Amino acid sequence: MFGQGHQSGLAKLCYASLFSAALFANASTSIETSAPTELIAKVRTSTEVGLSWQAPEGVSGIRAYRVFRDGQRIGRTAMTFFVDSTASPGVEHTYHVQAVARDKVTSLSSNSDTVKTLAHDNNDGLRNGSVIRIGIERLSDHCGSNDVTAIADDALNDCLDKVLDSAGIAPQLENLQAYVARYRRQEDRELIELGKRLFFSKALSQNHDTSCASCHHPAESCGSDGLSLSIGVNAENPDVMGLGRTDGSTVPAVGRTSPAVCNSALWVGSMFWDQRVKLRQANRDSDVGLVSTAPIQTPELDVTRAMNEQVDANDPLRLLMAQAHFPITAAAEMGDPSGFESPQAYREFIAARLSTQWKPLFEKAFGDDSVSFMRIARAMSAYQASFMFIDNPFFDYVQGEHDKLTADEKRGALFFYTGAGCANCHDGAMFTPERTRGPLYPQIGAHGVADGNAKNQFRMPSLLNVGITAPYGDKGVFASLERVIEHYSDVTGSLERFYGEKETCQLPQFQHLSESQCDEVVGEAGTFVLDLNAQNRADSDRGDDAIIRGFSSQEVQLLAAFLRSLTDPEAIAGSNEIKALIPPRDGGPDGHQFDAVDNEGNAL
Repeated sequence: MFGQGHQSGLAKLCYASLFSAALFANASTSIETSAPTELIAKVRTSTEVGLSWQAPEGVSGIRAYRVFRDGQRIGRTAMTFFVDSTASPGVEHTYHVQAVARDKVTSLSSNSDTVKTLAHDNNDGLRNGSVIRIGIERLSDHCGSNDVTAIADDALNDCLDKVLDSAGIAPQLENLQAYVARYRRQEDRELIELGKRLFFSKALSQNHDTSCASCHHPAESCGSDGLSLSIGVNAENPDVMGLGRTDGSTVPAVGRTSPAVCNSALWVGSMFWDQRVKLRQANRDSDVGLVSTAPIQTPELDVTRAMNEQVDANDPLRLLMAQAHFPITAAAEMGDPSGFESPQAYREFIAARLSTQWKPLFEKAFGDDSVSFMRIARAMSAYQASFMFIDNPFFDYVQGEHDKLTADEKRGALFFYTGAGCANCHDGAMFTPERTRGPLYPQIGAHGVADGNAKNQFRMPSLLNVGITAPYGDKGVFASLERVIEHYSDVTGSLERFYGEKETCQLPQFQHLSESQCDEVVGEAGTFVLDLNAQNRADSDRGDDAIIRGFSSQEVQLLAAFLRSLTDPEAIAGSNEIKALIPPRDGGPDGHQFDAVDNEGNAL
């Protein structure tokens, strides 16, 4: 469990409340004109919803908070956290809170937040909604036509309902929602707070110039950086995140795009594009989407042994904890361990280097102030696991709210699950089977040749929130969803177009480069990929008619419209949920916090 072996959650919450009260002891803002802010509601069970919020800024004398559900007062608390344990199963509830002063004067109401509870608690939450199916749905079997554009608007709901029912999406969504609720029941607020501070701390890098958030900021691309090839150490301005972050080199030293952090805790089988951290079990022995207690396998024997000997096989954070060991020791990303006895010795050096200002945070989270890298990994993993964004218009539709999708989005969904063939690889409620599979993507950068396995295939990403996670592919080679779809329509033609039309120069990160500099970014990757694709085609028994799908421009637009409906609005920068993932811009415990700005100096 997230908080296993730690202080009780109630004790920590009380401590946090007293600390918050002390902050406002000398404040003077009127409570009547203020309000609690950033209220967030999270479903925990069919009858439990966890609420958290920020105290009214600058208000003194707050005695308690009144909690309201659907306009009715349901509780009172002295803390900025409350668990509603009397919610109704399968019902949409709306919450808000008010602060109360000692003289019983109340504040304005906070923002409201609406969530839908689980329908029941019979699901153990150990399945993430991933599946593997063979074959695709036939549109004509359900809708009487193989042309999605020929279906009348008033027949779309009935048609799509039949397709989704045949594909089994509703029970897969129930598994996903129960999985996320299980995580939220186990969240430890103090551990997450420590993890947040560590994730944003440049003190974890060798030269105090890079943090995890430098490439995985919550306000950008659902926890990425929006770059095709990420920039880790030696940035010219270490506080810049995203476009404009550069190390001065034409070819970035980091050879891949940074995966989004949001929903990373949904993965149950592997981490990283190349799955170099994974469970030690063959695909034939693993049940897709099911949490497993199989041993963990990593590129380092020391890490593998530590994870399997020190971390319980039932610990929900263990894959993320194993993953957290490796960016720290990647020379281009955060630090070079070559001068140490081992990479693990370097990690412990980094842990021991944390100043005494960190000890109070470790004591709150763990019960004592001892600092080790395994504790750092656990805290950062708890923080990453709180990046859960699974509520989107398409899932609302699956649960019966037909008005949440437009006609184009519905037609795109029909095409996705039938003629387009997308669901062959992106099925289930997580939209990935957690496997590697083609087609071949364009390659660029420092790892452009022979990266990954022999066929340059990488882990299929989830499509949840795909509308905000550009650029796409393991090297970030496509800037739009439409361009990705065109690639799947004709892989060979797309590869030839990418290299022939020098599309690298069209990517936002490289638009300022000359044509010759763009060629330098590509390097030998173009020849390598085109030759590999030719060999794959020669080895295949499938002809061009089977390989080239030939999507029309309208079909491309419909698919893109559907894919954008998979984005959770709360995952977009500026939401209360995103704000809660970013620490105050106060320099952190030791002054080494990554308080990010964009290329124009605006705070993120």
